[in-house]
Amino acid sequence: MTSEQSLIHLIEQALEEDKIELPVFDNIAVKIYREARENKLNADGICKILEADPVLVSEVLRMSNSTFFSGLAEVKDLRAAAVRLGVKQLASVVMSVSQKRMYSASKGPFKARMVKLWLHGSAMSMASRWIANRAGYKQLADEAFVAGLLHDVGKLSLLRIIEELHKEHAIPLTNELVDMTLTQLYCAHGAQLAERWELPKSFSYLISHQADEEPDESNVNLMIVRLAEKACALEGISDFPDPTIALEILPETSALGLSDIDIAELRIMLEDVNGSSSKAA
Repeated sequence: MTSEQSLIHLIEQALEEDKIELPVFDNIAVKIYREARENKLNADGICKILEADPVLVSEVLRMSNSTFFSGLAEVKDLRAAAVRLGVKQLASVVMSVSQKRMYSASKGPFKARMVKLWLHGSAMSMASRWIANRAGYKQLADEAFVAGLLHDVGKLSLLRIIEELHKEHAIPLTNELVDMTLTQLYCAHGAQLAERWELPKSFSYLISHQADEEPDESNVNLMIVRLAEKACALEGISDFPDPTIALEILPETSALGLSDIDIAELRIMLEDVNGSSSKAA
């Protein structure tokens, strides 16, 4: 049995025997996202729910004033944020803040990996929203934002599991071994997490099929996330950067009807995001 097979066997065994504590999604974030998606929340309703978590409120206000979301005037309270962003967009911001908490929780050997993974997820969410808007799918922009945010959640969970197994079994780890293990398991494991969190089925499907060799080109959000993934890899905001990718000739670009000018502007946006993220990190 190879080292990769041995590690995968230990992961699968730990999951089957329920020995590993899986990431728990913030109940407030899930409640807000679900009710906003079902048009059950107004501005006052979302503010009332958020006020139960002052730390979440401060992070939401900080992000609402970021370059990607901000307007001309500074947002100083939740009500103003809800009015500026709208309930559904504010709900996606809450999801982003909640995810950041999960990625920053590690104090083990993969802390640096998780920081890098978070920066990638953050860039993916912004790129996915941008692509949805530019491709003429504004009604999908908030869902695309969250899909980009969650697409690698399987990697986050697997890194935590490997950290625990490393402590327990003193497994010798290399970057190559960890990368191969994540690549083999992250789609299926991430989809299982999305189901466990009772997120919309569209997310578990997208996470499960994001790396398919022949993806469903009629699934707009899948095409958006795949294009965002490759754009991030091209710009080096990825665990597998690839400066040779030609975005203009990708089937995802064609399926979404984007032009060469659109792609050039997407790259400029990601360059700005990467610069801002580097300073924040």
